[in-house]
Amino acid sequence: MTRHIMLPALLASLALLAACQEMAPKQDGAMPTTLPDGMIGRWGLTKADCDSSRDDAKGLMVVKPDSLQFYESQAKLTEIDSATDRVVRATWNFIGEGEKWQRDIVLTLSSTGIYLSRQDITRDSMKPLTYRQCVSP
Repeated sequence: MTRHIMLPALLASLALLAACQEMAPKQDGAMPTTLPDGMIGRWGLTKADCDSSRDDAKGLMVVKPDSLQFYESQAKLTEIDSATDRVVRATWNFIGEGEKWQRDIVLTLSSTGIYLSRQDITRDSMKPLTYRQCVSP
């Protein structure tokens, strides 16, 4: 039981450390305009979120090269501020439930590629959320 509690805390800490590392533009000096391939896919906060037969997957995040899709909102990539293959800091325009808002978010891919953390750095109080890659059966 302790292991299941410690893993998300450990991953969140690693995500913050990775986000603090210096991030560099592509070799030509330009920032990328899409997310790295390793981040693309379906990610769930719980195993049930990855079950495509469920219509209540509130912890599912679908990552596309230039967008994020959630249960009741979606976000369009506006600008990548800094990026590596594993850490991307970017500005996103969200829309959902009749509202529009903008957020600065850091996405951090674990070294294994199994976990992806999302940290909203627009708000000081939000803790990172760690998603697990959904695997097709």
